[in-house]
Amino acid sequence: MAEKIARQGLTWRHVGVVATMMLTLLTAVGIIFIAAGLCYRPVAQHFGVQVSDVSFYITCVYIGSTIAPIPAGWLFDRMNPKLLFSIASIIVFVPYLGLSVYPAIWCFWIAGIIIGLGLATLEYTMTAGILSRWFHTNYGTVIGISFAMTGLGGIIWNGWGQFILGPDLSGWANLYQIYGVFIAVGTLVPILLFIRRTPEEVGLLPYGMPLNAEEATEEGKIEAPEEPGIAFKDALRLPFFWTMLLGAGLLNIVTTISQLFATYVQFLGHDGWNGAPIVALLLLSGTLESFASAGQMVGKVLVGIIESRSLLAAQIMGVCGGVIGVLMIWQLPKIFGEAGIWPMFCGGAFYGLMYACSTAMLPFLVRECFGGKDYDRIYSLQVAIFNLLGGFGATAWAVLMQTFGWDAFFIFCLAEVILTFIMIAYTGIAAYRYREKTWYKSDEQLAHQEA
Repeated sequence: MAEKIARQGLTWRHVGVVATMMLTLLTAVGIIFIAAGLCYRPVAQHFGVQVSDVSFYITCVYIGSTIAPIPAGWLFDRMNPKLLFSIASIIVFVPYLGLSVYPAIWCFWIAGIIIGLGLATLEYTMTAGILSRWFHTNYGTVIGISFAMTGLGGIIWNGWGQFILGPDLSGWANLYQIYGVFIAVGTLVPILLFIRRTPEEVGLLPYGMPLNAEEATEEGKIEAPEEPGIAFKDALRLPFFWTMLLGAGLLNIVTTISQLFATYVQFLGHDGWNGAPIVALLLLSGTLESFASAGQMVGKVLVGIIESRSLLAAQIMGVCGGVIGVLMIWQLPKIFGEAGIWPMFCGGAFYGLMYACSTAMLPFLVRECFGGKDYDRIYSLQVAIFNLLGGFGATAWAVLMQTFGWDAFFIFCLAEVILTFIMIAYTGIAAYRYREKTWYKSDEQLAHQEA
């Protein structure tokens, strides 16, 4: 019988790090992205502009999020992470609070860019950068659990927000104020309490790392062995590197349609298909997004568990959920009217399974395909492309809907779901074949090699 490998166990410090990621994603990301669509219509009415002018605020958030990852990764290597992420928290919640009082729509756009700079630092640099250092095994699972909080946030913030808005949508300013406070508390407090760059700083190893007592230093710190992988300059020559980047960007484009779900439900309640409004939806403008968020929450945990065993299986779950969900959201209220309301909401949950892949799968995809050698650098570039194309989608979907109608909106969405997962599936298959021939060794192989 093979000797059991001694590994680093789970400590309260590991748990505190995960709790920080969960609270940050629950509040900052769950509110800013998932609940954004609640206020599109009332803000557009307040300023006398188009919905696309309001949704451009989220495009600006993505612009800031595109700029931030590479400099944030550079700063992460040189600054105290507690200070870096505290500053990022402040530049998220302060301009967000201002959304309740800005005098013109262009102020939303400037605030969006500033928010994006901080949000990307929290959502990507902190989450992937810290968790990848604290968890050697079950990394996919903790990423999935952490990002599942955006789904839980969507349930909470959309469900509560629709009542703050009211049937006449007049409570939008109060909503921004209340949610800004939640962002401040949910990000800044746990960052100050729990964030440390690596477990080695406090005499621990990443969870699941094989233990080697001889590597302990006199200061009580432990030095972990360097992880193998593909160097960044070598990755640039690999075709699956570029399909990974493009697939990530396309996936974020298709996830941004959820920001128009509240607008779609408000359309059904006020106008309806063929001029037949479904008045029962007037008090339920955030419910479709809440169901999508529930699907996200469950999906991110499932993706985290499934991808650790089969990356392709997780991708299949995502594409099936996306296609089924979009079809249900589009066709059921159109065909059945009021009888299609709750089945449509269930379609939102199926869509959430696809949405889950955008954050729960992509960091894991990078680690699996390229290893830990230049993980931060490769992942930062993926995040930049992810946000760049997502920013385009946030406004493009609104323009498409306003120009060609909701039917064209959903047709384009279905086509893009399929194209996206073709790209991502190719990336995973090609990368697994390449790594087996080059750098990858299992823990058992490493232990046997050391023996």
